[in-house]
Parts: sequence; structure tokens; C-alpha cells
Amino acid sequence: MTILDHRRPSDTSRRSDSAHPGFRMHRRYEIVVSGGLGGALAAAELLRDSGLPVRDFSVEVREGIPYSSVFATMSMTDGEAPAFADRMLAHPVVLAVDPS
Repeated sequence: MTILDHRRPSDTSRRSDSAHPGFRMHRRYEIVVSGGLGGALAAAELLRDSGLPVRDFSVEVREGIPYSSVFATMSMTDGEAPAFADRMLAHPVVLAVDPS
């Protein structure tokens, strides 16, 4: 599902591109974390606090492997995607944020 901006095209001349929310699309990410289940739970809290609607969420934690993966699909615009990755990477347990 794609959600469109409610403004009319004539409104575009009065706004800056950064103020325009644009098209919301579902984007799937793999978030690689350290710390086992604790790291995965910390990533889940970051996702909850991001304010982005989370459509799908799954976690892969395996015994004996130092890294865990969190898979999440969120609804966001092209402009929100880089900021999302930067916010996630600012947390010490997050090692990588990759679109999947």
C-alpha cells in the first residue's frame, strides 16, 4: 500500500522539498546487532521509538553466533530512509542497517 501526500500539486511551489513528506513506501531492512537477544530487543525498542509504522518484524538469534539479525518493514518516504539508518547506527549495539 502506498499513501500519497494530501496536498494539491499547486501547493508545491510554496514549500521546500524537505517539508514535503512525499510517497510513503514499505521498506524492508536487515539490522545487524551484537549482544544476542538483548541487542535484538534494543533494536526493537529503537524501531518502536522511531515513530515509523512497522509492518513486519522478525528476529534471528542463533546460539554461538556473535551477531543477530532483526528484519523489519517500515513505511517511510525517500527522505526518511537515510535519517532512519543514521538513528539506528547511533546505537552501540547496531552494527549495520541494510535494505533487504
